[in-house]
Amino acid sequence: NNAIMIHEPSATDPSAYGESFREHYLREFGFEIEGRDILVDDYRVRAVVPGAIPQPCAPAPPIGEPPTAESAKAYFETGWETVPVYKFEDLKPGHQMVGPAIVVQSISTIVLEVGCSAVVTSDGDVDITVGKQSGKEDVDDDVKSLHDTEHEGETVEDVEEDPVQLSI
Repeated sequence: NNAIMIHEPSATDPSAYGESFREHYLREFGFEIEGRDILVDDYRVRAVVPGAIPQPCAPAPPIGEPPTAESAKAYFETGWETVPVYKFEDLKPGHQMVGPAIVVQSISTIVLEVGCSAVVTSDGDVDITVGKQSGKEDVDDDVKSLHDTEHEGETVEDVEEDPVQLSI
């Protein structure tokens, strides 16, 4: 039992869907299952509406920093910092924030790192500008610490990033 998504076949015959599924299944798993029904449990429809592309809204005039809801201690690359916490629903177009800072919403949290800044656009989006990255000295120190721990004797090129660890 596998879910496989297929594109709409170019043929108008309904059996073309089954053929497309079987071809995809064979390509994916290397064998066919004979004598089994194919169950369509959902489908997706994409609608394309021709029309003019909307123009972006005019930039909102800067109105300064939003009201701070509270302060919190947070750990950044520079160590522990007491940072302002803003509520997303209090943000208005033109509000500007400088990191480190935290913006909270019921469904998400935005962390502005040290050296980053953000502005609320006229659409209500938060546009983040990433500041200066770590300097060469910091990178060299990080590489040395890699060699001092679990990667003894490996060169930087030998160390592979783990995408799961990078996402945590």
